[in-house]
Amino acid sequence: MTRVLFVSKPIAPPFHDGTKCLVRDVSSNLERVTPIVMTSRGSEAALDPGRVEQIPVYADSGSFSPAFRQNLRAAAWVLTRSRADVWHFVFAPNRRSSQVGRWLKRLRRIPVVQTIASPPKSFDAIDETLFGDVVVAQSHWTRDRVLAAYAAKGRACPFPISVIPPPVAPVLERSTDEQAKIRSALEIPKDAEVFVYPGDLETSRGAEVVAKIAAKLREIVPGAVLVLAYRNKTARAEEVARSLRARLDPQSTRLVSELPDILGLIAGATAVLFPVDELTGKVDLPIVLLEAMALGVPVAVYAAGPLLDLDAAEQVPSLDAGAWLALSARLAREPGVRRACIERQQRAVEERYSARRVAASYEELYLSLASTTRARVAK
Repeated sequence: MTRVLFVSKPIAPPFHDGTKCLVRDVSSNLERVTPIVMTSRGSEAALDPGRVEQIPVYADSGSFSPAFRQNLRAAAWVLTRSRADVWHFVFAPNRRSSQVGRWLKRLRRIPVVQTIASPPKSFDAIDETLFGDVVVAQSHWTRDRVLAAYAAKGRACPFPISVIPPPVAPVLERSTDEQAKIRSALEIPKDAEVFVYPGDLETSRGAEVVAKIAAKLREIVPGAVLVLAYRNKTARAEEVARSLRARLDPQSTRLVSELPDILGLIAGATAVLFPVDELTGKVDLPIVLLEAMALGVPVAVYAAGPLLDLDAAEQVPSLDAGAWLALSARLAREPGVRRACIERQQRAVEERYSARRVAASYEELYLSLASTTRARVAK
C-alpha cells in the first residue's frame, strides 16, 4: 500500500491550529493509503494508531511557529529515515522552510504534494516558496493569486494546482448543560441572544468592526451580548484587548482569550460574525467557522478574499457596521431566514468540507503521484 508522510508541525494537542487540524483530519480519514504523521514524544495517543502511523520526531508539541531546532530535527528525520512513497508538506509558505523542502525533494527524489496552509502576505516571491509536484490551494482566491503571480513574471505555472478546502471533522453536539456552564462562567444571562466573534484582535480590521457592531447591537437586538473570543497569537493581543475593554460596554460585550471549549459557547449562539479582511497566518477558511456551520449556527463572513469560497455562509459585502447589524437582527428575529441559512450551511459541510470527502480528494493526488513515479522507475 502507498505510504504518505505528512511533513508538518507536530501533530499533537492542543488542536487550535488549522494546519494541525488539517493533517489530523485528512490522515485519519484515508482509506487506500497508509498515512504517517510527525508527532511529539508522549503524544502518540492523539490519533488512532490503527489508522495512522505516528512517529515522535519532535521533542515537544511546540508553538504556532516551531523553533529552528525543531525544524532541523524534522528535516534530518525526513532525509535519513523516511520510507514513504509520497511526501505531503503542509505549512505556510516561507523561504526557509521551502528551501529545505526543495533540497530534501531533490536528494531523495520523492514526489511531493504541497498544501498552502495559509495565504502569504505577498505572492511576489511565490516561485521561491512553492516546490511541490502538485500544489493544493485551500480556496479559489489563493489559487488565482498564485496563477496571477506567475503570469506577472511572464511564466506559466510550473505545477498543477488544485483547490481542496480545509476539512472539518464530525463535531460533537454540546449539551444544554455544557452551554449553560460556559454562559455562567462568562456571566451571560441564560436567555440572552449571543453573537460570537472567534477571531484575532490584532491582525485584521475584524475586531474594530466588531467593536462598532457591539456599540449598537442592543438597540437592534435587546439584551444581546457580543463575545470576542480571541487567542494570544502575538504580544499585541492583550494590548488591543485592554483598549477594547476600556471602550466597550461590559454589559453587552465580553472579551475572553483561550476559551477551553469555544464550541460550547458557539453551540448556543444566535450567530457567528466574522468581518475579517486579512487572513494571513490562518487557513483560508478558518476551521471554527466550518465547525459552527456543522453545529447548525448561522455564520456571517466578509465577502472578500478566501472567504468568498464560503458561499454557504451569509456573505456581507461591506465592513460597515450597519450592514452587520441589519443581518444580526434578521438572524435573531426571522426564523425563516435563520432556518434557510442553517440548512444551506449543513448541506455544504457534508458535501464539500467533511473530513471524509476532503481526504478522498487528497488520496487521489497521492495515488496518482505514486503511480506515475513507479511507472517512471519501471522504465
